[in-house]
Amino acid sequence: MKISIVIPNWNGAEKLQRNLPRVLKATKFSQVEEIIMSDDASTDDSLKIVKSQFKEVVVLESKIERNLGFSSNVDKGVREAKGDLIVLFNTDAAPSKDFLKPILSHFDDPKVFSVGCNTGGLWATATFHDGFFWHDQARKTSTCEAKAHITLWVSGGSGVFRKSLWDEMGGLDTLYDPFYLEDLDLGYRAWKRGYINLWEPKSLVEHYKEPGVIETNYSQKIVSQTAERNLLIFTWKNITSQKLISDHQKTLVLRLLKHPGYSKIFLSALKRLPQILSKRKIEKAQAKLTDEEVFSIFNQTQV
Repeated sequence: MKISIVIPNWNGAEKLQRNLPRVLKATKFSQVEEIIMSDDASTDDSLKIVKSQFKEVVVLESKIERNLGFSSNVDKGVREAKGDLIVLFNTDAAPSKDFLKPILSHFDDPKVFSVGCNTGGLWATATFHDGFFWHDQARKTSTCEAKAHITLWVSGGSGVFRKSLWDEMGGLDTLYDPFYLEDLDLGYRAWKRGYINLWEPKSLVEHYKEPGVIETNYSQKIVSQTAERNLLIFTWKNITSQKLISDHQKTLVLRLLKHPGYSKIFLSALKRLPQILSKRKIEKAQAKLTDEEVFSIFNQTQV
């Protein structure tokens, strides 16, 4: 299989200068055909540094002068990628030398959509209760890191994705721009369509060791409000179970009544409702598993 690495960037000059050498070293003798840096209207020295110091990296510049967000930028890079598999790395991710070796065999199974790298945590789990979707990381035990495990979703900052299925599902959803829940949304859609996401403990990547792009460019208040808005978008778009969505509606009304400030978040999501409903229709038509069946899988596999 041919492999493309896509690195979305926004004002990550210092991180690129520090981590790109490790990416290049880790992929020098592998099946990687290309490394693409997809830029999202950076105003720092990112483009200059990559063009002058890392000439083997393909640079995709933004056609507009405004930052669009993570989903839009990643999708731009993946559209240009020629590989059968897409490796996504954030600018603050640095892979170990053999990170690809334990991952590739998983893709012999045509149902495997994505495989996540080990960044120090475990696989992702999820439940739906009290009217809302909740996602978390599995809890560690003495033996839980011994072998690959199913995961609800694979991080867009350090994971490998099958491009044919990525294209089939339309990639990351730009409704979530500028950030948050876009990779979780993609992983959940994959499960409902009958595909599989895995977490591979032997694929080591150093990530989340420093403040990321979001933390360094947005206030905590904006980050929190965006995450809350995107959780509503995720629910309205993907949860098609009549019972679960009914529970959500009841809880949502109570939350709006008890917390008037939440109305701003609600209205921000509501503005996108026509697009949400259009995409909800598509996901409902393509689903092979129900929401209850997906949650059942992860309720049974939590550590």
